[in-house]
Amino acid sequence: MWRAITISLLMLFSVVSWSKSVTGTGHAKIESDLESARDLAYRRALRDATLQANVRVTSTEIAQNGYITQDNIRMQSNAEFGSIDVVSEVIENNVVTLKVRAEVAPEPFCTPSKSQNYNKRVAVLGFSRQKMDEATLGHLDAIEREMPQRIALTMGSYGGLRVQPATHIGLYPDTTNAPSRSMPDYSLSELSRIGRDLGVQYVISGVIRDMSNRGDYQREELLIQPLLDLVSEPEPIARRISVDLYVYEAYSGALVHRSAYSDEGNWTESEFSKAGFGSQNFWKSDYGFAVERVIENISQDMAMLMNCQPFMAEILQAEGNQLRINAGALDGLRPGDTLTVYRTKEHYEHPVRLDASMNRVETIVKVGQVQPHFAFAEITGSMPVLQIQMRDMVVAW
Repeated sequence: MWRAITISLLMLFSVVSWSKSVTGTGHAKIESDLESARDLAYRRALRDATLQANVRVTSTEIAQNGYITQDNIRMQSNAEFGSIDVVSEVIENNVVTLKVRAEVAPEPFCTPSKSQNYNKRVAVLGFSRQKMDEATLGHLDAIEREMPQRIALTMGSYGGLRVQPATHIGLYPDTTNAPSRSMPDYSLSELSRIGRDLGVQYVISGVIRDMSNRGDYQREELLIQPLLDLVSEPEPIARRISVDLYVYEAYSGALVHRSAYSDEGNWTESEFSKAGFGSQNFWKSDYGFAVERVIENISQDMAMLMNCQPFMAEILQAEGNQLRINAGALDGLRPGDTLTVYRTKEHYEHPVRLDASMNRVETIVKVGQVQPHFAFAEITGSMPVLQIQMRDMVVAW
């Protein structure tokens, strides 16, 4: 049976664009002269950066019984670059390879709406790691908590958000199939419980897919290698960071957005290094800069995405035409604001899985007294046929 979540149908159509620093790579064979090949490689590197960073993606996802059964994606690119720097140039086998880093100018993300007047409450959960052994090099095991913690702090620096790190919570025991399979322990009802416990509208989780390196440490004498590292610098190797990110609407547990991020940087530490993720030396390294770029890109994209989503708050108490809602001045509510009521319904489609739906009620409420964390509102006009009750929602689009 199809999961019927009325509000999520409006949210699953998301348009995503980026405004960030991106890296592109271009190759060109040296035919007549080096300068012509360089120019061609440069233009191809910019095209690669364009495809990576300034692609407008419109996606529609439909889930059935926990599986993504339809996933339509359309892309359109129209990049406008700011500063462009050539990071590296390599000439090998009569081929020139250029790597450039470019700042992509921002473009309009979504049309202005009433929801942008309010702060969205977001929780960033702990990440899972698909390949556990890849963090051994450099003792980077703390990435599962430290990376989402840093994302939460960076997101919090943008306007329109109230971000809460909850990195002690993880969602995906089965990282290979995440999030296409809903495990009984983390079904829609569990996501809803997490959202209510944390008091948030949206939940962000992620899976670290790749931390591999494209080099090989060859050790003939492992016992004497640490001594050799004292007198010689270890050879740098390219190391990747790849993260898949998932955004859920907390009430219904609906997956409303997913995206992938990757970058790479040189790992210059020895095989025996215990640098540790998040240490001062780590952030100063080339690989640390690559991870920081991924964190910044995720934070920017999530801030932009949240800016375009509806604002929602739960009704905590309903007496006659007087309501108390769990959003207040810290969320941007002001006396005189008007919000639309949505009736919520929970129903079981499976003995262990709870589904949820939200349906618009032709009722408007007007905000009166406002406190930091909650507010009182009054129903305007006649009372609806269905009596408004606790756990119904008020929404601003």
